[in-house]
Amino acid sequence: MDEDLNRTVSAFRKVVATLKRGKTHERLTEAAGVRLDRPDVEILVHLLDADEPRRIGAIAEGLQVESPHVTRHVAALEQRALVERVRDPDDGRAWRIALTEEGAEVAGRCRQVTSQWFESALADWPAADRAELTRLMEKLSDDVSAHLKSLR
Repeated sequence: MDEDLNRTVSAFRKVVATLKRGKTHERLTEAAGVRLDRPDVEILVHLLDADEPRRIGAIAEGLQVESPHVTRHVAALEQRALVERVRDPDDGRAWRIALTEEGAEVAGRCRQVTSQWFESALADWPAADRAELTRLMEKLSDDVSAHLKSLR
């Protein structure tokens, strides 16, 4: 493996580790004014990004976790009235998970806090560098996801 790739992977791991730290999640939920586990926040923000109700399997696939994991957390989110089950318009026997008004508000606050962190971290970057980072992160995300999916 060439040295540039090693440096890229190392830097990526450092960013992921920083974002996955318990203290970081605690700061996020505190700033967003809500107490939720990390998987709960991930599900809510995933649904917000999807902008439509999703089946459990689609949520699991999007988060790259197993369906039973999502099912457990969705049940807890339902208890808190942050999500609700709605009939699947494509299959009346199936259900999709939708954000409630409160769930959308909570997810939006969590996304806003994270965006503010990145905005502060990138504040001194030229606009062209920020645009290039966005382009490359989207490409990296798509390509890594596609590659790992092909390995299944």
